[in-house]
Amino acid sequence: MLAPINGTRLEYDIRQYKSRRNHRIEEADSSTKVKVAAGSIAGTVLPMLMLAKKQKSRLYNIKYGVKEMIFVSAGSIAGGLAAGLLCDKKEFRKQKVNESVFQFMNASVPPLLTAALYSFSKNIKYRIVSTIAGLFGGMHIAAKLSNIINDPYDKVPDRKLTFKDSIANIDDALGVLILAKVPIAEKLHVDKTLPAIYSWCGYRAGISN
Repeated sequence: MLAPINGTRLEYDIRQYKSRRNHRIEEADSSTKVKVAAGSIAGTVLPMLMLAKKQKSRLYNIKYGVKEMIFVSAGSIAGGLAAGLLCDKKEFRKQKVNESVFQFMNASVPPLLTAALYSFSKNIKYRIVSTIAGLFGGMHIAAKLSNIINDPYDKVPDRKLTFKDSIANIDDALGVLILAKVPIAEKLHVDKTLPAIYSWCGYRAGISN
């Protein structure tokens, strides 16, 4: 992609961004993609139906706290993973499980850390700092925990999370904005996007290889 800046044109390769989000050595076929997408969506909708019934609300009006975020993200990733394990090549199974662990940790640890930090103070400046710390700090903790779970005996190099990786995967952890109750999150209705974000996490886990 080329963009003019001060009369010059700079080249930006979006493939670098995609490679940090999608961990694949080969592209999945269309049939596998459809089945994994269906599994991820089903895994998202089922816990949402349970939450809607419990809260006596419609699907699009579910109130999300940390527990709800973890519940829905776990369902999405489990659905995508299950479909990927059933439909894709057997030699990719370990990679899919590893990516599922990473996706789940990235979706759950930042909100957990943010909620814990919020419990110490309601000061607005403190909450802003806590949001940033919970978001980026939580993503790094999630990566470290994923490395420990996926490779407890440290037989392979750890998966590193650079700043660019954090930016590329930041949508997975946007639940912290809902916890922060920042005005822009409410105006953009970030809570309404969580099911789509978690479904995408499940899909990426299911087609990872």
